[in-house]
Parts: sequence; structure tokens; C-alpha cells
Amino acid sequence: MFKFITIFLGTILIAVSYSSIAGGYTNRPELIKDKYVQGLTSYAAEYLATKENLFLNHLKVTGVQTQVVAGLNYKIDFSGKSVDGSSGQLKTCQAIIYVRLDHTQQVTSVKCH
Repeated sequence: MFKFITIFLGTILIAVSYSSIAGGYTNRPELIKDKYVQGLTSYAAEYLATKENLFLNHLKVTGVQTQVVAGLNYKIDFSGKSVDGSSGQLKTCQAIIYVRLDHTQQVTSVKCH
């Protein structure tokens, strides 16, 4: 019986070590071209325009991660061309957008370089 329990617990430990961290972000490359994610990216760009006075066009999503919470967090990596004084300068950004279960959206953070 002791051998069975040892083997069983060992198998569980190995399985857990190969799984992703509970509550962490999961890479979702299949969402890069998704229309909903494109809309969230535009939403983040509008947020940048109103809150940071940074206007971007020609947005391109380069990475998407999701995190299940009481809703869904989208971590979106994207680039866009600045249309302000430094016209044409490519900016790379990362936005975290929280989408509640009732589908309301909120920009949690957005950073550009």
C-alpha cells in the first residue's frame, strides 16, 4: 500500500510541475487576428489618446495572453505609428484590459515605448 501511495503522489507532483501556474496568464497566439481582440486593441489606443495624449494608427497586435479572474484579463502586445509631433515613429505597447462577465471593459494598464 505504501508503494502505491508513493507512486500515486509522485505522479501527481510530476503532473502539477508540468501544468501552468493557476491564475497566471496563458499565451493565446490564436487570438492575434481575432476581431474581438482587434477591438480591444483599438479601445486601448483610444484610452492612450484621451489619457496620455498619444495618438496611434496602423495598429498591429503582436501577442495576446489571457487570465481567468472574475471575468477575463487580456494582456495585449501591439505596435502602432505615432501621429503626433514625432509622426511615423513606431511605438510598442502592452495593454491589460479587464472584461467583466457582463462584457463591460476597463483598461487596467497600458504602457508604450
